Amino acid sequence: MKLSGEVEVDEAYVPLGYKGRKQARPRRRGGGRRRGRAASHKRPFFTLVERGSRRALFLAEESASSKVVADVLLRHVERGSVVYTDEFRGYRRVSRLGYEHLSVRHSGGVYAVWHVHVNSAESVNWHLRAFLFFKRGVSLWRAVFYAFAAPLL
Repeated sequence: MKLSGEVEVDEAYVPLGYKGRKQARPRRRGGGRRRGRAASHKRPFFTLVERGSRRALFLAEESASSKVVADVLLRHVERGSVVYTDEFRGYRRVSRLGYEHLSVRHSGGVYAVWHVHVNSAESVNWHLRAFLFFKRGVSLWRAVFYAFAAPLL
């Protein structure tokens, strides 16, 4: 399915685990301090929402690099479309791919400037998180299946 027109793109990092498989190391219990955001057990789920319709996609990818973002957009969004994103560094190449790119700067406390926002995609992200919450653990190896099975709105 290819989206066209005005498309919002957002990423959400979803914690994944070893559901159905034996862990390499047992879980750490207690309040031990961990460095960073513990990205080793999180996978980016991209949410693409076409404005003016109820069409949306969830895509589980290995990383959120600019190459992966370019691949996702070229596979699922028609060239010439207007793409709305936040300021995440993986979206910096979007305008070079043949899209009109407009972004909003969340770090500056700006979430919408007239029609430039990703609020619809962020709202749909919450539907994904709510769906995954009731699964009581999501397998790292089956993330693509969960993205496909998640209900849209």
